[in-house]
Amino acid sequence: MDKKIPLKGKLFVIALVFIIFFGGIASQYLTTNFSAQENNPFPDSKINILITGHDQDHYGVSRTDTIMLVSIDIETRQAGIIFIPRDTRLSIPGRGINRINAAYAFGGIELTIETIEDFLDINIDYFADLDFDGFIKIIDSIGGVEINVERNLNYVDRAGDLYIDISAGQQTLDGEDALDYVRYRESSRGDIGRVERQQKFVNAVINQALSPSTMARLPSIYQEINRAVDTNIPLIDISSFLFLAKDIDLNNLETAMVPGDPEYINGASYWVPNREETEALIHKLVHSKEYISNNQTDLIISNGNGKAGVAGNLANELERFGFNIKRITNADRFDYEKTEIRYYSEEKGSAVNNLLNYIGGEAILVDKEDDEEINKNKIEIIIGHDYLEREQEAEGE
Repeated sequence: MDKKIPLKGKLFVIALVFIIFFGGIASQYLTTNFSAQENNPFPDSKINILITGHDQDHYGVSRTDTIMLVSIDIETRQAGIIFIPRDTRLSIPGRGINRINAAYAFGGIELTIETIEDFLDINIDYFADLDFDGFIKIIDSIGGVEINVERNLNYVDRAGDLYIDISAGQQTLDGEDALDYVRYRESSRGDIGRVERQQKFVNAVINQALSPSTMARLPSIYQEINRAVDTNIPLIDISSFLFLAKDIDLNNLETAMVPGDPEYINGASYWVPNREETEALIHKLVHSKEYISNNQTDLIISNGNGKAGVAGNLANELERFGFNIKRITNADRFDYEKTEIRYYSEEKGSAVNNLLNYIGGEAILVDKEDDEEINKNKIEIIIGHDYLEREQEAEGE
């Protein structure tokens, strides 16, 4: 597993650091709670943040150049970062098989989030989206970054509108030169050299961000970040991120890239993910102990109201919270007025209560103590007409 944050991804880790560090001075709240956690019907010690960076081609089409998933355990203060290659081949909802970076072109950050949630079978709580222009403005707002450029960097890509010309030596890079510095990719060492420069650049940015001169200009810097970064992190959560960030060692993040292989398919190059290895990676770096506990619960979901697809849709939702879906079927009849959640062991009481809060209905403890073959981990959900009413109410809000 690569312990270094890959490629330009660190730029957007920096963006997140800026949000949680500088944003704190504007916060009028002091809380260690996260609003995303309060809205989660199933207790979860992890929060997942999607960090994306995008640019535009000559036709004005935006595609994500960098995609990173940051998962932070709010109890242990440990963090895992997963880099998703922009050429990853997967299914984009409503668009079919394509590279993952095309999701942004089709539907912006919203479709990108939906695509990744489906791909990794997770929930994303927050996002931070930054374009190259925003990165340039942020670096300029902190007065540039002082760094020792190891050698002359010269590169021309007319098709990509990229012209890099940076001289060697100790100097302060402004936003444009800083972007060129981290984008430069020499032919001999490829991404290895770029990762090393990226690590060097991150350290320089952190030093600059913590300098007295930068601290004195925090209000104006915060305003620039607000303009440059598109995020759904609410103001009330800023202090929560601050309390969390101060205990996380940014130099000791566990990072990895979605495992897979490069392949040419119909004349196009893709990164084809290895499903089993990807699931194992997500289980290690993203899934919480609550998710793992839910994964020990087998759900049988039955349609008891007759609406087509209702059982399958609920199964997809609950699967993201870790529940093991054993079977989706029709109930013995379609006139169940109230949703029933049947369970066979009091040990599943906590999971049942969470399900009640999420889908409503009534819990029924089935007494089958004498039946040694009964699956004590099993919960049966029969979806009644009351569930449809809850759906309609939610859509109307």
